[in-house]
Amino acid sequence: MPTTLYGTFPILLPGTTESVSRNGLKKTSGTILLQTGQEADAQSLAEDYGSIFPAPQIRTTDMGLLEMSFDAYDNTGTPSQVKGSLLVKVTKTFTGTITSQDGGIISIRPTSWTINESWFVDTLTILQVIAATANSGAIATPSLTLSNSLKRRDIFGAVGNDGAASLNLTWTTVIADVSRRNFGDLDEADVTYSLEATVN
Repeated sequence: MPTTLYGTFPILLPGTTESVSRNGLKKTSGTILLQTGQEADAQSLAEDYGSIFPAPQIRTTDMGLLEMSFDAYDNTGTPSQVKGSLLVKVTKTFTGTITSQDGGIISIRPTSWTINESWFVDTLTILQVIAATANSGAIATPSLTLSNSLKRRDIFGAVGNDGAASLNLTWTTVIADVSRRNFGDLDEADVTYSLEATVN
């Protein structure tokens, strides 16, 4: 018995599926039935669901029509976050003098010492969607509150008069790592923010 199709071609067949990744990238997979010469219209219909990637696959059916299978991607704007921690090691060598007195004789001798500090710092990875053409270095750093805590401090050498026994650090929130996966016009981007220490 012949199959009767109602409607105007191209037409989206039932059975379209949707899924959203933890980065907020929505994938829509479907099939469009079309007639020869309607490829551009079918492509436009598929693009209603997002950016097409990879190029659609087209096959001829037993009825002499064409079937275009496509995957379309769109940014839902719903990123997620993963918290973590990182061990940061900071070191600095100082120079100074040590003053000592022996039987009324004052002596001054040079000294140097090194301070090594290990810190646990927070990391925050934001799983998001960005344009494939976006430069990773241009990703904006949002307003974040990341904390740190001292794990260990070691001092090697004799500390000079009024010398530092700890490091004077300034902490800055920076992008520590960017991992990207391409889906045509869009990338899933896992952007990790952490604290970077500057020794003053």
